[in-house]
Order: sequence, then structure tokens, then C-alpha cells
Amino acid sequence: MAFLWSSMKQTEKIYLGLLTVTTWFALVFQFYLHINSGVATGGELLVRFFSYFTIDSNLLVALCATAILLMPQTALGRFFKKPSVITAITVYIAVVALVYNAVLRFLWVLNGWAIVLNELLHVIVPILFLTYWIYFVPKYQLKWANIWGWLVFPLIYILFVLTRGNYADFYPYPFLNVSKLGLQQVIFNCMLITLLLLILFLGFIAIGKRQIKRQSGQ
Repeated sequence: MAFLWSSMKQTEKIYLGLLTVTTWFALVFQFYLHINSGVATGGELLVRFFSYFTIDSNLLVALCATAILLMPQTALGRFFKKPSVITAITVYIAVVALVYNAVLRFLWVLNGWAIVLNELLHVIVPILFLTYWIYFVPKYQLKWANIWGWLVFPLIYILFVLTRGNYADFYPYPFLNVSKLGLQQVIFNCMLITLLLLILFLGFIAIGKRQIKRQSGQ
């Protein structure tokens, strides 16, 4: 398996290093600020931190980049190296960027380091990972059937947030707040997000297949 590491181009190694350091820096610093915010107990803040799709998606990016860069010969490295896995994570982090910048950006007033971390998590990391997918990920293994497996993670996330919110009355995003919007509106919002995911999934696979045709000269 050492061949996997030696065969990785130097450019990809450097890029993955930049991506890894940037993402972990943003996550760890954001965790530090969050856990010391004092708005709830330590245990509650810990759960809330991982209740954000932004955090979960950035964490997947960090784990993926780290595993490919530092552990390519392990089962974890081989798993995250799969084009289907990288593509799914790319769509998740793309949704983070799209939803935040289109819907949430102007809902909160931030200052200091929070502004920097906010841009890293919602703009810089998504762009970096999308760029990695475009230039370093082979697309020939992508299949239309992959979509159903890719939807599992967002579905589990939604079920967790809505179930916990029913008991803790905490919803990480205003469009998921059942207490204020009602269950019917939240379900509609979830359907819109699912539609966005499906469109992106289809688009990424289509792009991949188009690249393959261009490379083969068809």
C-alpha cells in the first residue's frame, strides 16, 4: 500500500496539506469559541456543536483529507479515497456554502475571530474541497445509483435534529425550528433541501461522465 502514497503527486500532497490544516484549524478554533460561549452547560454545548450540518460536513472534509494524506494505506484511507465518498462529501459541503450564503448569512451579527472562522467554514473550505474534487478525483467510478447511498447521511442528520429538538427545544437552523414554524413548514423546508441535494448529486455525476467522454475523445 506504500505505492498509494508514493504514487500521489506532489501537487496533490501539498494541496491536501493546505486543506487539512485549514479545515482542522477552523473546526478546533470554532469548537473552542463555542464551548466557552457560556450560553448553556458544557454537555449541552458539546451536543449542540455537532448538531450543525456545517460542522459535521467540515469534519467529514477534515477526516477525508487527513486520511488520504496521512493514512492512504489504511482501511480508513482507502474508504475516503473512493471517488463516490469524496463526491458525496463535496456535495454536502457545497450545500453548506449555498444554504448559508443564500439564506443564513445576514441573520447573525459576528465579530472578531468568529467572522474569520465563519468564512473558513462556509466559504473557503467548500471552495478548497470542490477544487480538490475537480482536479484530483477520478470520475469514472461514479454511478447514478450512488445517489441513494449519499442521501443516508443528510437523512440521519435531519432525523437527529428534529428528534432532539422535540425534547431539548434547540434547532441549529431557523428553517428547522418546529417550535416557531410548525412541523408542516419544516418538512417542506427539508424537502427543498433534499431537492437541492438531488440536483447537485445529479449534476456532479453528469459532470464526471462528461469529463470521461472528453478524455476518451468521444
